[in-house]
Amino acid sequence: MAKSILYPSKSEDLISAFLIALFLLLGILSSSVYAIPVESADKRYLDNDDGTITDTKTGLMWMKKDSYLHSGHWLNWHEVHEYVRQLNDERFAQHSDWQLPTREELKTLYEAEKINSSQVGSEMKIHTDPIFEKNGTGSLWSSEVNGNYNAFGVVFNTGAVFNSNKKSRSRKATRAVRINTN
Repeated sequence: MAKSILYPSKSEDLISAFLIALFLLLGILSSSVYAIPVESADKRYLDNDDGTITDTKTGLMWMKKDSYLHSGHWLNWHEVHEYVRQLNDERFAQHSDWQLPTREELKTLYEAEKINSSQVGSEMKIHTDPIFEKNGTGSLWSSEVNGNYNAFGVVFNTGAVFNSNKKSRSRKATRAVRINTN
C-alpha cells in the first residue's frame, strides 16, 4: 500500500503566513525605537534603552555607566570636566546639557539596602540600584570644590562624602547627570 503525502491546505498556508507576519511585526515593534523602558524593581528608575537612566523621584537623568565603565579610565577631578564636555560635544543620548553632579545629587543614588555589585578590582560593595551598569567604581566625583586643591565626591559603599586632591585618580570616576526635560 502506497503512503499518501499530506499537503497543507490553503487555510493552513494562510495561518502559517499570518503567524510569520505577526512574529516579524512583533520583532520590529520590540526594537529599541519602540521599546518600553525597563523599570527598577521599586519602579523608581527607568532604563531609557539609550545609555541613560531616569530617576522618577528626582527628575534627574543619569548615565547608566559611570565614566570608568564608559571610557575605561580612572579620572581625576580636572579630567571629569573634560569627560563631560566631550559627552556634550558628542550629544550623548541626543543631549548636550550633561553636567557633573552635586554631592546632594550623587547622594540620592546611594541606597544602603541595595547592592549593585562590587567595585571593579575590589570587594567594595556599591550600594546603588541594580538597574545601573555593574562593576564600575564606588567613588564618584561631584562638581563641588573645597579650596584650590580638593574636591568632593561620594563613596558608594558607605554613602559618605569624600574630600580628595583634584589630581587624584585613585579608583575615581563620575556619573554624568542632566535635568530630564526631554
